[in-house]
Amino acid sequence: MSVAGFQNKNINMDDLPNLKYLECCIKEALRIYPAVPFFAREITKEINIDNYVIPIGSTVQVMTYALHRDEEHFPDPEVFKPERFSTENCKDRHPYAYVPFSAGPRNCIGQKFAMMEMKIMLATIIKQIKITSQEEQKDISVLGEVILRAENGIMVKIEHRTTSNMGDRING
Repeated sequence: MSVAGFQNKNINMDDLPNLKYLECCIKEALRIYPAVPFFAREITKEINIDNYVIPIGSTVQVMTYALHRDEEHFPDPEVFKPERFSTENCKDRHPYAYVPFSAGPRNCIGQKFAMMEMKIMLATIIKQIKITSQEEQKDISVLGEVILRAENGIMVKIEHRTTSNMGDRING
């Protein structure tokens, strides 16, 4: 469904399953720019990896920002390709190659709600305005603090939607 398909309609919960391409775009944005660039876990059971022992009580940091740029799982990792998250392209990917909300028993309990909120918010905004970055991705410096953020913000151009720019997609 395109932006035009929602022009005269409020987006509701029933529409969310149809916004597959928008969900792929959100996931790809979170892959490149995860909100939380790293998280830590305490080891509760000794782990042996290639004869290297990680003892109980150790703290291990998962560098989400780096993990999501692993070329083995995400070829051309700096290129924005929402199609990476189509059902077909995800089926053989390791389940822990993409963890924007952490993973396992201590993952974000609000991740499904967050995804629903993002889809509704973005679809509502995108049907009314067009947002275009005025900067190249390579020129954006990020700071990995408690959350990942653009060091100097990001300049964007905002335009009201017209019938001439309605073809921009939010779903494939």
